[in-house]
Amino acid sequence: MQKSQLIKISLRLFLAAALLLPVALPAQPIGDDAAPGARLAYWFDQAARAFNEDRLDDWVAATERLHELRPYNQDFMTHLVLGYARQNQLSKAFNTMLMMQQQGLAEDWSRFDELEPMRQHRLYEHLANLMSEAGEPFGRYSEVADLPGDFAMPEALAMDGESGRVFVGNVRDGRILVRDGDDDWEVFADPDGVEGLMAVFDLAVDRDRDHLWVATGMASQFVGYDPEAGDQSALLRLDLGSGELLARYSVAASDARHLLGSLVLGSDGTVFAADTLHPVVFRLDAGAQRLEPFFANPNFSSLRGLALSADERHLYLADYEQGIFVLATDGSNQAWKLAVPETLNEGGIDGLYWWDQHLVAIQNGVSPQRVLRLQLGEDGLGVVAVAPVLAGLETFDTPTFGAMDGSSLYLFSGSHWRHVDGRGRAREGALPQVSLLKTDVDATEIMVVGQEAMEQMRGR
Repeated sequence: MQKSQLIKISLRLFLAAALLLPVALPAQPIGDDAAPGARLAYWFDQAARAFNEDRLDDWVAATERLHELRPYNQDFMTHLVLGYARQNQLSKAFNTMLMMQQQGLAEDWSRFDELEPMRQHRLYEHLANLMSEAGEPFGRYSEVADLPGDFAMPEALAMDGESGRVFVGNVRDGRILVRDGDDDWEVFADPDGVEGLMAVFDLAVDRDRDHLWVATGMASQFVGYDPEAGDQSALLRLDLGSGELLARYSVAASDARHLLGSLVLGSDGTVFAADTLHPVVFRLDAGAQRLEPFFANPNFSSLRGLALSADERHLYLADYEQGIFVLATDGSNQAWKLAVPETLNEGGIDGLYWWDQHLVAIQNGVSPQRVLRLQLGEDGLGVVAVAPVLAGLETFDTPTFGAMDGSSLYLFSGSHWRHVDGRGRAREGALPQVSLLKTDVDATEIMVVGQEAMEQMRGR
């Protein structure tokens, strides 16, 4: 049976990703006590080699190990369905397909010749139809404004709820724009006027102190990229009215590269910032003069959004590959994996926000790309109900981050990441238009799926 071209392409990407990991591929089989990055690289390599050499059983076994390491990765689950079908292990194929469907994932199974043995069963048609329907657009939203056409790679967004101003920042040239009501976008700050301003990854408004916080760094997509620059990444504190630089807090120089990609503010002015290149969360206490490591764990893979609970006892952290974690803010160094039902796929979360005992997540690493509302239990350590807010919108093109204003979530329709190369240059022609969207996470039409209902669905 001819193997899917889509899998060939995907596995070439797997092998390329493995080679980019900061670990050496071992020549001998690797044990479970090895570092997570080393295990991931090893099984990436094993899966790619087995597939290219048409060793089906070895490929499936390696993919099973990858799925164990990254249980939310949709590609791994899709590959397991195809591999099990080729092995004629139809029960395993259907179980994996059912798990994906219960997680709300969309997939066009008609693309794969490998599934021909499954198509004679009624269950295949049922699951295939449900997963096709999961990709249909869902949810209400409005378009607030279009970003300027030359504003490449928008990534950061902040709302000043009191004045109504909207701030946006981009990766490509490090500009920060501001919009007041229906007025046009204006430049609020740029690298020419603000020392140390580089690619902008996150923004946060501190209205009580009239500050705008900026997470900035020397990303390769930044037009002024200098790999030898000593100041790799920093938090900047700007005046909320003028954009004047008030203070810069750099990540201490080290052998490892750093890039602050997200931040969140406490009510007393404390700032937490997550490093996207190094598994560390930094903390800047109110009035402090430098950033300090707050929490680090080598098992983290790619840190993204941060959110603080209302009482500020818990800091929620999205890992792009492994889901949401909870960190205690009291200095006890305690951390937990957020407890979630099996029917919730936490992969590919970028933006993460707190609202009324809920987490709101922008999820672009699965299909369909979506916004979810996760209701937390009283202790804040587990999800008790899930509600899709937006999913599969035609305007979605890898949405990453947003900002909350009351129950309103503002977010970018896209981010340009898949349209540029490693240096931030457009791959083909002009970059697509990006709009600022608004949705109400408390809308009455949002259907809440509680734990009991999810278990009943799983049982059926």
